[in-house]
Amino acid sequence: MVSVQQAVRVIVEENPLYVIALSSGIANLSAIAREVKPLVESIVGKEVNLMTIVKALERLSSRKAPTSIRDIGEALEKAEVVIFNGVDEIELSLVDTVKLYESHELMELFKGYSILLTDGERVKLIAPVAVLGKFTNTVGRQEYTLVRIMFGEKAPVGFVTFMVQLARASGITIRHMLRYDNDVFIVVERSYAVALLKLIEDLRNSVRRRQVNQSNNTGLLK
Repeated sequence: MVSVQQAVRVIVEENPLYVIALSSGIANLSAIAREVKPLVESIVGKEVNLMTIVKALERLSSRKAPTSIRDIGEALEKAEVVIFNGVDEIELSLVDTVKLYESHELMELFKGYSILLTDGERVKLIAPVAVLGKFTNTVGRQEYTLVRIMFGEKAPVGFVTFMVQLARASGITIRHMLRYDNDVFIVVERSYAVALLKLIEDLRNSVRRRQVNQSNNTGLLK
């Protein structure tokens, strides 16, 4: 018979994201446990208490993160993070899109915290609710938070995929995430904003802790 610990280990080893989340110390173990619970129960053939899975995950949390993920963390540690609350999205007509590009006043309002998305046929505008009032009625609109991560150099390869998966493992739902040049933009419901910012800060702190540990180990070797 397969134990819960063995089942959890198999599931974690088959998903590099879980290894990354656990080894960096930033994972929401309860969120991961809820996500893998059906798989664990399928493997062991019986119902399993959620806390039993959490404890099994804790035992796997000493693994080291892959080098590529450490590179992502180090790039994020040097990046500037800016938050804008009170944004929403609307779909624009072709006429409104042309008007937007022709209006220098509106473009100034949009600078830094607005995004235009298109699939070749439709155009969506993500911008502050107050600005969206130029195009549509904003009464009762949903408000989101836009997090802009500005890297000093080009955003590291794999960062967007990594953050989407890590957010999911931490119980955070990302509405939009895109990379443009040196910046990454993340749009979430305001209820997830604090958790997302904590996730980013925890990633930064994991890099700082590693740097301190390396410095201490170097000192001991002298």
